[in-house]
Amino acid sequence: MPISDDEWDEGSRADSGAAETTPVGEYETEKDLIVAFLSENVDSAYTRPEIVRGVDFGDDARPETIRETLTEIQDELVDLTGDLAASGMVVDDVDEALDELVAEETVTEKEIRTGDDGSTTTYYRLNTGEADE
Repeated sequence: MPISDDEWDEGSRADSGAAETTPVGEYETEKDLIVAFLSENVDSAYTRPEIVRGVDFGDDARPETIRETLTEIQDELVDLTGDLAASGMVVDDVDEALDELVAEETVTEKEIRTGDDGSTTTYYRLNTGEADE
């Protein structure tokens, strides 16, 4: 679940509702797509899988909508297989692009405490030049 600016600053996820997510359209490169997605959602931070879902399912990244989309094409197994294979390629491409954006300091990553047991999850957001600690 995306986290808010406050949760990012505190380094701990609260049990509050999910931050709002704005989807984006198509872009030339995966890096452009990630930057556009994070720019549209500058007040939130996302895990790697959330970013993949956000950029892969452009119009609406909500999990319930993704399920609806996939079940609507159940009679078209060839298309479903093609979509899933394309999604697998997108995951690899987005992972690589996200790593590059972090190395370039365009995107900031931070370990956020997500469990009572001290477990953490890496979240990402656009580097706006503000202090991230």
